[in-house]
Amino acid sequence: MATNRHPADRLAEVRIEIRRLEGEEQELRGYLLEHPDDLVGEELIASIGSQDRRHVDLKALADEVGRSVLTRFTRIQRTTCVRLRERSQ
Repeated sequence: MATNRHPADRLAEVRIEIRRLEGEEQELRGYLLEHPDDLVGEELIASIGSQDRRHVDLKALADEVGRSVLTRFTRIQRTTCVRLRERSQ
């Protein structure tokens, strides 16, 4: 990769690399889940466990208590995002 890349172009490259790494992470995770007898590496030991997560069904809650009540207790958090698109030639 060139070092004099524009930040927009470099950001696109970084996002591609992140997707590649996430794919590799899923492959490695899958291997460890399929081979629970092979969890000890040279430097680290993997352990397999579980955790529970709670999710609120907002539609069902609004149906139960009313949309106006739900709206009173809903807060909106604004975030800044950077979207990329290809330049037209």
